[in-house]
Amino acid sequence: MMNPTEIADALDAIAKAKFDPAEFGYAFAQATDNAQATVAKLRAGSTNKSDIAGGVLLNGKFHYVPVLPGMAAEMLDALRASKRTAKAKPAILIATDGEMIAAEHRKSGDTLHCSFVELGTHFSFFLPAAGKERYRAAEENPVDIKATGKLAKLYDALLKANPDWAVPERRHAMNLFMTRLIFCLFSEDVGVFKEDQFSFAVFSYGGNKGEHAREVLVQAFTAMNLPKGQREGLPAWTDTFEYVNGGLFIDAIEAPAFDPISFRYLRDAAELDWKLINPDIFGSMIQSIADPKARAELGMHYTSVPNIMKVLGPLFLDDLDESLDKAWDKPAALKAQLHRLSKIRVFDPACGSGNFLVVAYRQMREREIRILKRLGELEGNEHFAMFSSVSLNQFYGIELTDFAAETAKLALFIAEYQANARFADVFGRMPPLLPLRDGGQIRRENALRVNWDEVCPPPAEGEEVYIAGNPPFLGKAQQEEEQKEGMDLVFSGRVKAYRAFDLVAAWYFLAAQYIRDRNAEAALVATNSICQGASASSLWPEIFKFDVEIGFAHRSFKWRNNAAANAAVICVVVGIRNTSSKAKRLIDEDIEVRAGNINSYLVDGPTVTVSASSKPINGLPEMTFGEMPRDGGHLILNQIEMESLTDAYPETRTIIRKFLGSEEVVNGLDRYCLWIDERADPTSLDLALSIPPIKQRIEMVAENRLKSTNKSTSDFANRPHRFVERRSPETFAHAILVPSVTSERRPYLPVDRVGADVISSNLNQVLYDAPDWCIALIASRLHLVWIATVCGKLKSDFRYSNTLGWNTFPVPKFTAEQLDQLSASARRILKTRYQHYPKTIADLYDPDKMPDDLRAVHRENDELLESMYIGRAFRNDTERLEKLFKLYAARVKQGAK
Repeated sequence: MMNPTEIADALDAIAKAKFDPAEFGYAFAQATDNAQATVAKLRAGSTNKSDIAGGVLLNGKFHYVPVLPGMAAEMLDALRASKRTAKAKPAILIATDGEMIAAEHRKSGDTLHCSFVELGTHFSFFLPAAGKERYRAAEENPVDIKATGKLAKLYDALLKANPDWAVPERRHAMNLFMTRLIFCLFSEDVGVFKEDQFSFAVFSYGGNKGEHAREVLVQAFTAMNLPKGQREGLPAWTDTFEYVNGGLFIDAIEAPAFDPISFRYLRDAAELDWKLINPDIFGSMIQSIADPKARAELGMHYTSVPNIMKVLGPLFLDDLDESLDKAWDKPAALKAQLHRLSKIRVFDPACGSGNFLVVAYRQMREREIRILKRLGELEGNEHFAMFSSVSLNQFYGIELTDFAAETAKLALFIAEYQANARFADVFGRMPPLLPLRDGGQIRRENALRVNWDEVCPPPAEGEEVYIAGNPPFLGKAQQEEEQKEGMDLVFSGRVKAYRAFDLVAAWYFLAAQYIRDRNAEAALVATNSICQGASASSLWPEIFKFDVEIGFAHRSFKWRNNAAANAAVICVVVGIRNTSSKAKRLIDEDIEVRAGNINSYLVDGPTVTVSASSKPINGLPEMTFGEMPRDGGHLILNQIEMESLTDAYPETRTIIRKFLGSEEVVNGLDRYCLWIDERADPTSLDLALSIPPIKQRIEMVAENRLKSTNKSTSDFANRPHRFVERRSPETFAHAILVPSVTSERRPYLPVDRVGADVISSNLNQVLYDAPDWCIALIASRLHLVWIATVCGKLKSDFRYSNTLGWNTFPVPKFTAEQLDQLSASARRILKTRYQHYPKTIADLYDPDKMPDDLRAVHRENDELLESMYIGRAFRNDTERLEKLFKLYAARVKQGAK
């Protein structure tokens, strides 16, 4: 698989070659990561779907057409209108005359018009033709991707040439070497060193094939660690280097040996224009050079600046801006804000490659420049702009992995240089570049084992500390043993049932502990499960015991931009602070509201947690989960087994029932079970034992249960003909089945009504002989948002719980007439579904394929039900949840009296 850098190089090669209109389409196919066999078939015409002369159309990838001079832009219209284009759905449309290129993304409608020689420069525009998602930030700054790709090749080549450096014990040395190397390449391009000073030394003295490069690099790095006049024993050429230090070269100076290949890659990296590097994302991208698994999607997914600002803005930058606005015409107040900036400390206890710290630093420096410019305007002088009072010393981080920690320091240095350069553009001067001042306070530690006070000391008088970051997203099943031990250290003896929490919960707990009674606040990113289900009801009450509150929150949104092969993570940002009278902010997509209170479900409502109830607290019928066989599978039959039995022994039809679990309900699958119910038919067991294949199955059940370590199962070994757990009444007319797990993509929860001939498995929740209006409740948007919020999810799927979801679901007091209306609505939903037979629930509730008539009756059901709550339909899910939590809190309060 080609990574974006390799695609860029391949497209650049096409741009530099002589244009051949007949060959371009096939060269483009090869450059965008298509196999030789695919290109050969395309060339032969067997897979070329184009209906335009000279065109090349590859299904799902691209449609290219050569054009007459000056006609590239006009040809896009013909490509759009092509019936073959509509059928083959290519990601990219491209027309060129060899001088100009006109291209378009069919999905977004974005267009590109550029000269042919710029084909490689705009490689990211064409990534969808290779099946890779395009991310605009990468397109705007392609040097970040190119630098990462070239450094990745260098890294791999060096490890191949130095296998002794590939072992874990030497990996720190390798990572530190790469960090120093990147610093030098950057420094010679931006003026920290003289132009090309480092490259000149390496390629002048390193040998033709890199045979002396190791010695040259060690000598250069050693010189940078020593003030001039203290470099005895080093070659004279090292005197040209300034003293750098600042911690970057203070550790042991080592370098791997170079072979011709790695030396070539070093030359390629040196030829890039490093002053264009964007430090906001550079850290994440450079970190990937040490992770081969991330190579295939370099530049495709990293934390974007807008998402980081979702954290930093409401955490403290918005307050800074508000204070600046108030102080704008008051010099003394502006100077107070300058002083405030010098006292703000930012702490990321899961800093990775430093993205949050870099963005925070840049944002603070930008505000400082604004203040200084304004003071100059108000007082007619610039004496306040002698130098910056915002230091890298104000930025703290904890990071477990070695290379990420080193990269974070480097990214902060790059950010500092660029901020100083901006300062010089405005005020005509900048602090001395060398020697380096102290860098960011990055500690390589396990954040769940180290005392945060030791990393970032508590704020002194006048200081403010803001904790911000994006801790790891790992659920219980994904946590490794060391991470589980970290959870034990944080929660054991303090919080119950913490093993069910996502790993990120530990950071929230430690952040709340850190900020308590201090001039500090925290805001962290987490998967939205942190505010659903068990986390909302078990974790947050313990966090609130630190006398903190949720000051702001971003409700569920997609956190980062991922390549096509990866689903975006649905996240929340939760900001916590000491209890305060300040306004609380609740942000949902692009809408912000001031909240009276933000509870653990991120709802503007009472601080309540929804606890499981064994009985409905709302007057609804009792719901239970279905029958549990615990039989080793011997009482269960597939279609073929059922037909074989009933063909050979027709009398078995009386003891065989349909057996439906979640999957069977949703996907319309058929499965059966032996249902030997002596309550309804005292002769059924004798009948079963008289049929040899059934008798054999019953004996196997007994054997399986005897081996069980579960006493409640082994106790049923003497009753092997029946299910261990049976919850259905002795007789019933019908049952309403609700699958326990369902896809989050579905706009409504699946629910079905079946007759008494169907046995439900324990993978469904069941209402026996319940009125039809229960279906109207379950199939409503109102019920779905309640379940999604209070029950949480299993992986990314909704998890339905009778005790936590149904028994607690807040409902108003319905009149008899209203219940009749809801029952009629439920029947309309079922009837509409039946009209689409044999389509299954999975088919019908696919959000992209849901029939219009079914969508319409669901909308009518929602409007009907919601009018019974507030007299009209709710505007959005936030309003739905606010009303539900108010009703729930009132019901709990009433029950407590």
